[in-house]
Amino acid sequence: MRYTSFLGQGVMIGAICMTGLLSACGDKEPATQNIVNTDNTNTKTIKVAVNSGMSPFAYIDEKGNPIGFDVELITHIAQKNGYAVKFNVLPWQEMFKSVEQETSDLAISSISYSTEREGKYLLSNPYVYMPAGILSLDGTTINSISDLKPMRLGMQDGAIFMDIAKENGIEQVMTKEKIFLSFQDLINGKVDAIISDKQIIQHLTKSYPEYKTNILEYGDASNKGSYAVAIAPKGKTQVIEMFNQGVAEMKISGELAQLETKWFENNGNKPN
Repeated sequence: MRYTSFLGQGVMIGAICMTGLLSACGDKEPATQNIVNTDNTNTKTIKVAVNSGMSPFAYIDEKGNPIGFDVELITHIAQKNGYAVKFNVLPWQEMFKSVEQETSDLAISSISYSTEREGKYLLSNPYVYMPAGILSLDGTTINSISDLKPMRLGMQDGAIFMDIAKENGIEQVMTKEKIFLSFQDLINGKVDAIISDKQIIQHLTKSYPEYKTNILEYGDASNKGSYAVAIAPKGKTQVIEMFNQGVAEMKISGELAQLETKWFENNGNKPN
């Protein structure tokens, strides 16, 4: 993501989990798998790539099925248009490759807008405000982006948050395959703060309430980089148009707001 201004200040949250326990509840990446949601009345299938470690947008439940805001959103839109959904559960970078290679018709998992992505894929209209969240343990003072310069910042490998670090002179950046692993680094004292989408950061703090933490929001509601988009291969205009129309209809009906409340405000399931 790309963000241009701070909109909020640190917010006291509950606690995370004890260091020893957290180390044992790692976020396992499942093998690449396909999970099909079927409806006997459907005669068409849309292949959707999702990542398993982007709670509450997309992650895997105890039965091995993808769940989350983005999963439910695309399932609702697809089924309303007569499609069954075949989910390709992939690592973050592989999710984008599957779109480039057209083995997936769409990818959706807390993907933020960027001009680079706009040049490589078909992008949907922005569908949810998704500012960055900077998470630190209570006792670490972070009031602005400049406070991070002497600190060690954790983030997911391949995330656009690297641009924020470069633009603000943050040199000590530690990346991990999943943001949950960066979260473990924070608890174990290996980094001073982590950065991800605010909804993901909030989901982590709700799921592990044993340590007091602070969240600093970083985003700009007028900047497209602070919003989530779905991506499709060039030429898959019908898929993107279906998605855009579906989101627009859900906004009007209030279903999109209900989905946001369900997953961003009420959901506290631990990331898997």
